[in-house]
Formats: sequence, structure tokens, C-alpha cells
Amino acid sequence: MIVRATHAGALWRDECDSVQVAQMPRFSEFLANLHFTAFPILFPAILRVYITLFEASDYALRGFALCVGVGFIAATWFYSISVNRQAPSLLLGLIGLNSNFLVEGMSARGYGLGVVLLVVAVALTAKLVDQFTVRGLVAMALVFFAATQIVFFNGAFAPAILLAAIAVLLLRRRFKSAILIALVGLVIGIFYVPYILNIYFHVRPWAVLLQDPAPFAALWELFMEAFGSPTAIMRWVWPSILLGAMAWAIWRSKVIWNNKDSAERDLLLFALIIIAVSIPSFSLFVWITHKPLLSRYYLALFCLLAVASDLIVAKLCRPFSARLGRAGVVLIAAVALSFAVWPTIIKRDTNIDILARILEQQANVHDVIVVNSWSRGISFSRYYHGKTRWLTVPNIEDHRTHRYDLFRAKMLEFFPLDDVEQAMTAALKSANRVWVVDDFRVPLRGRRPRVLTPAPDPVYGWRSTSYSVAWAQQLTFFLQQHALKSTVVAEPLASVKKQENATLLVLEGWAY
Repeated sequence: MIVRATHAGALWRDECDSVQVAQMPRFSEFLANLHFTAFPILFPAILRVYITLFEASDYALRGFALCVGVGFIAATWFYSISVNRQAPSLLLGLIGLNSNFLVEGMSARGYGLGVVLLVVAVALTAKLVDQFTVRGLVAMALVFFAATQIVFFNGAFAPAILLAAIAVLLLRRRFKSAILIALVGLVIGIFYVPYILNIYFHVRPWAVLLQDPAPFAALWELFMEAFGSPTAIMRWVWPSILLGAMAWAIWRSKVIWNNKDSAERDLLLFALIIIAVSIPSFSLFVWITHKPLLSRYYLALFCLLAVASDLIVAKLCRPFSARLGRAGVVLIAAVALSFAVWPTIIKRDTNIDILARILEQQANVHDVIVVNSWSRGISFSRYYHGKTRWLTVPNIEDHRTHRYDLFRAKMLEFFPLDDVEQAMTAALKSANRVWVVDDFRVPLRGRRPRVLTPAPDPVYGWRSTSYSVAWAQQLTFFLQQHALKSTVVAEPLASVKKQENATLLVLEGWAY
């Protein structure tokens, strides 16, 4: 975690989005822009408090990410000691050495903090099932509320955990306790109503840009890719552990089922229901939102599956010899996975900050900078402090966050790149230069650029990526036709992740 925090470098655009929303000067402005970011209100509020205390430098925000990582270790120990009365091993190995967690979880985003609270929520719920107290119920409710108000995906997993607790309590005929936990779930659901209303009234017009359902085969491949971090061997390790743990839990529960006072039976049933319900609950959430999945979206699901599997395996490994064997396997895996994850965790998240410094030194006030595409303008606005005018493709007014409403407005125009082309034309004709920060490489290979109609296009509909590709092609074609000289100033770096690794070009002269 220390290696990752010290090598991640500058913030990439999604992190800049979170930070710049949290930094908005007026609280009313902060609230008005929440629906443009990816998290409920509590995460940007926490980040706002952190920035107030420690400022918003890259070092401070990487420190925030490291604190989240340390918090995950603490939450894992709390869970394992509270529920299993053992030191954690399997859970730390499956999640703590997963590159998805080390990269996406340890960032200036809410995913890692959401995972931490999810682990604590499972621990408190399991303790409550074993020994119901009002204090425990209040603590569990507060943690669930925080977890679901930090990451929306946790709203899909809270029902799975609470349903598992209710089922065990009903089996024990503790109906009052089950009703109280059900009420906690109802309250959590009620707090989601404002977000649903906000989506209906404010987000719905541009949410269609993000709804791009993928075929099942593509989702499955992404699912297995996320499982396979940092090495493809993990694609087989994860299912083996899950299926093996479930099979043993079912067999063991059958053996001890008639023991009415069996805490072991109750915990095994609790873990089994979590595994069985969380996957369809997550799938339903994805289907309702119609949002194309990214690897980081699976992080909370992996965490919950790992927690439930760890609980079962801990019960299986009660004999000393089994615990010793588990420790040996985990130790071997820890060494092997550390080597496997190393190439990923030492990569920088972006090179936009490097290009911004070059432009501050070399671009003059009469030049024009074009950032392709518009979303890269979010990180560029954080790191570029020069006096040269800059625009994005397409150009929008606000680059602090993902303003899909402004992007949608450009999709409705007949000539969305007119202002960009006019700025480049004026600069080149007056013997000034055009600098292009290009992170959306789409070579034409001798073809003319794709031109789409104002949205919805008859072929591509509202697909935002298709419009971005078309506009990138039009930018490339325009410069090939009209610039006399093109020079590559900075190439993409091997030490930077692909998600934001741009080329810097400078173009000069006007070809009539």
C-alpha cells in the first residue's frame, strides 16, 4: 500500500472530479453539482473535510488513499477477531493483494472507503445475530447508513447482508429482532429516495449517454478479468474458494442442523445467504441502471464474497493443523501475488500533469491548446496554470466535473466543433501554434472522418463514445488538411496507465 501511494503520482480525471466537487467554494454549489459525480453525499463531504484539514495537494490526497488502505487492514482485523476469533488471512490475501483494490480502492474516490465500511457492517451484523443488543443495532445501522451513503453499489449489498441476518433470526424464532433489522433496511432504503427523485428530475435527460448495456459475454469477460487481478491464476483461485467454501458450508450445516443452539450453524447460514443473494442483487442493480461495468465496480462485490468465504473457511480451519496449513498457503500466495501485482502498482495514474508543465514552459499566450477529449479537461484544469487559451473536444464551459449535460448539448448541435476549429484556424493563420493533448488516438488510415447527425444519430443513437470518436476523427482530419508542420513533443510513457496517457503535439503553419 505504501508503494502504491508513493508511485501513483498525479490524480487522474475521475479523482480530479471528486476533489474539485469537494472543493467548490459554496456549499450550495457543492450540493448542486453532486449529481454530476459518482458518489452519494457522504463521500464528497468527507473529502471536503479532509481537504480543509490537510489541503488538496497530490501528496495529501495520496495520504488519504493510504489511510483508506490502512483502514481496510484495521477493518479486516476487527471483523476476523470479532466473528472468527482468529487473525485474518484469507480476506487480506484475496482483497489486500488484489490490484483492483490497490489501484481503484486506494484512490481519491469512494470505492475503497465503501469497502472498509462494508467489512465493518458484516462484522457488526454477525455479532448482532449472535448476541442481539440495542447498542449493537444502533452501531450496525449507523455503519450501514454510512456505507450506503458513500458508494451507491453498497445499496445493492446491504439487502443481502440484512436478509441473511433476518433469516438466521427467524430460524431462531427471534421475531422481534428480525423486525428491527428489517426496519433498519427500510430506513436505509428511504434515504435513497432523494437520489431516485434527483435522477428522475435532473439526471434522466443526460443519463442516457451512460446507459450502454453490454452483451452477457462481455460482462462475463470483464467479471473474470476483475477476478484475475493481478494474475490470471486468480480466475481459478476465486471460484475454487467460493464453490469449495459453499459446498463445505452446506455439508456442515446439514450435519449440525438439528443443534438448535449452534452458533456455527447460524454463521454458516449467514455466510451462505450473503453469497447466494449478493450476486443476483448486484446483477439486478446493474440491470436497472443500465450502466456499462468497469473493473472497479466489482470491488465491493469481491469484498463481500471474500468476507463470507473467509467466515466459512475460518470455521473449517478450527483444528490447529488446518490453521497451520491455511497460514502456509496464504504465506506462499502473499509472496507470489506481491510479485504479480508489482508492475501494476508502480504505474502512474496519468501524465497530464507532466504535459501541463511542458505547456506552461513552452506555449505562449497567443497559442491555442486543444485537449482531446473533453473528459481529459477535468484533470487538465487541475494541473495547467498557464496563460494560453485552451479548449476541449468538444469545448464545454465547466471542466471541474463530468458535465454530461453540457456534453449532451454539444451532441444536439449541427456543428459542435466550430468554435474549436475557428480557434485553431486563427492561431495557425497568425503564425502561432496549436498544441494538442491527445488521449483519444483514432488514426484515420486514409479515410474521411465519421460525421454523425445531431443526437440521436440514426445508427449510433445516444452513444456518447461514438460521438467522441467521430469528433476525434474530425479533429485529426482538420489538422492533417490545414497544418503545415506537426511535431510530437511528448510520447505516452510506459510507466503510466492506459486510462490517461496522452501524446503532446505541436502544429504550425496554415495550408490553404
